[in-house]
Amino acid sequence: MGNSLTLQISHVKIGQAADGDIHQYYLTSSKFKDIRMKKSVFILALTCFLAVSLFAGLADAAPKKIEGPWLWMIAPTEAGKGGADSTDIDTLKKASGGSQTQEGVAKNGVKAGAKCGNLYWTWGKLAPTGGNNVNDLVTKIGLGKGDVNDHDSWAYVEFEAKAQKGVELQAGSDDSIKIWLNGEVVHKNAVNRGAGDFQDKAKVNVIDGVNRLLVKVGEKGGGWSMFVGIDTTYTVVAVEPAHKLATTWAKVRNR
Repeated sequence: MGNSLTLQISHVKIGQAADGDIHQYYLTSSKFKDIRMKKSVFILALTCFLAVSLFAGLADAAPKKIEGPWLWMIAPTEAGKGGADSTDIDTLKKASGGSQTQEGVAKNGVKAGAKCGNLYWTWGKLAPTGGNNVNDLVTKIGLGKGDVNDHDSWAYVEFEAKAQKGVELQAGSDDSIKIWLNGEVVHKNAVNRGAGDFQDKAKVNVIDGVNRLLVKVGEKGGGWSMFVGIDTTYTVVAVEPAHKLATTWAKVRNR
């Protein structure tokens, strides 16, 4: 006899041939309904689990990295004192002879072409990947040469957005990093590390209109990289010299 399965509304009869013997099992209709109910509960629970997992995945999605273009400047630290050791030292002030400070740039901004020592604040678009994207960029735009060590970099950008509180900012750096938004320090990590992506998170408040973002990355040795993103809708605005009007470079939607 082959395997057989018979179902009845009042009873369920399962007959199975095994080694010539016939075994019969009987389930009442109430037990059959109980099995169906458990199956429905299992399917509902599985559906809810998948929905929650999908939502969590979307919630954890990283914001788009800000490529800019940013305005860039670099300045040397004391020998062997780059990276974490220079996080709170204003080497921009020393390099400019006191005419510029990092707090002043963070609060009031800076113009393209403004002089700092023997260098000028210069436009540069930052690659969103790579463990040496800052070094690659500053050498490309003429601020440095070769493998630059024991230096600080500053990247300045302005963006327009709608006012929003508790916005997530993400950042990564090789080595240390300090971030100002509209003149206030919103994140600092005095560390010597490598970076190829986001590593840190902070909550920030975006104001209505133009927001000023300044990022300092301290380089001790080896790779020199920076990654910054903010989870809101914004438009990057070019900071032209004083005699020119500001122009829109790119519009970035992050959600």
